[in-house]
Amino acid sequence: MEYKESFLSSIYALKANKLRTFLTMLGIIIGISSVILIVSIGQGAVSFITKELSVFGTNFFSINPGGDILSATAGQSNTLTMADVEAIRNDSSLSNIEYIAVNSIGTVKAVANGEDKNVMAYGVTYEMYEILKPDMVYGDFISDENNLGSERVAVLGVDVVEKFFGKDADPTSETIKINNMPFRVIGVAESTSFLAGGVLNNSIYIPLSVMFDQILGKEYIQEIDISVKDTDTINQTIEDVEILLRDRHNLEEGEDNDFITQSFQDMLSTVQTITNLLTVMVAAISAISLVVGGVGVMNIMFVSVTERTREIGLLKAIGAKDKDILIQFLIEAIVMTSFGGIIGILLGVSIAFAVSIVVGIPFVVSGLSIIAAVGVSMGVGILFGIYPAKRAASLSPIDALKYE
Repeated sequence: MEYKESFLSSIYALKANKLRTFLTMLGIIIGISSVILIVSIGQGAVSFITKELSVFGTNFFSINPGGDILSATAGQSNTLTMADVEAIRNDSSLSNIEYIAVNSIGTVKAVANGEDKNVMAYGVTYEMYEILKPDMVYGDFISDENNLGSERVAVLGVDVVEKFFGKDADPTSETIKINNMPFRVIGVAESTSFLAGGVLNNSIYIPLSVMFDQILGKEYIQEIDISVKDTDTINQTIEDVEILLRDRHNLEEGEDNDFITQSFQDMLSTVQTITNLLTVMVAAISAISLVVGGVGVMNIMFVSVTERTREIGLLKAIGAKDKDILIQFLIEAIVMTSFGGIIGILLGVSIAFAVSIVVGIPFVVSGLSIIAAVGVSMGVGILFGIYPAKRAASLSPIDALKYE
């Protein structure tokens, strides 16, 4: 029996019971589409976050106070000082450092143009502009001179400008009161990052010295951002800075740091670890669907063998060999699972595309995952179809023809 004839015969047999065939393929479809969907979304998320983080550049790392990220972000630790910053700045062995930006964060009451709102304020140095590179829509960023003179000047994020002065307004030279103190607006900044823009564009930037002395009434550093000249040796620079800070903070060997260092690579590695774990979890769940689908294929093939027992006997009576019968039913199982795999691929890719549009992440489809999906679906067909096919091939032609 020719393979073409076996293939066409398989198609005819599957079309004869469309609903049963579809229900049998459903487990395969769900398993394959789930794997492709989660891999696509995971890779799209990594691509999106990589792009967002690269807006700030990949050549810097941050230092936050506290032994864990929760205490640092909640403002519960005050383990970093300007003396630490100066020690890092003046250490000649740290030759890979380019800029050191210090910022202190607090919520302030801002009043301007008849509007009264609570706004996030960043006390910063000029180096923050060099590292985060916000777009200056109007005016200039906070300068070293502003910090040295403790000048009451402010740079507003574009969303703050819209709240107080209206969309696309130029408020430079206008006055805004911060905690009842007048500040002259010298610029408008905008961050193009989707992840950070929502925060930075809703903030006010003032000189760090003014934040310490006039807003907080104390020296409180929430973050130190350090850019490097050579990204290839950034890890060594991070290690050297950690050694310096541990020494300054009198931390004994084995004692945990009272600060946290994070780099672009650390953030990206965390994202990739999370997406990889999700992929493994979904793949494990999908494997169950594939096994269930495979068992369904095997059961339906057994039913098909029983229903077509007389047909098998007739084929053997006119000269069909055991191998021909085996191939016939095996091809039928492979065709069923392959079609299920193709539908699963199309469904997974379609849903992934829709999710990418709705969520706003890049649409990424892994060719490797598609190849693996096709291989798995065909493998399931062979694995779960070979036993029913062998059973069909082993039937005696006389018994088969007598079967009622």
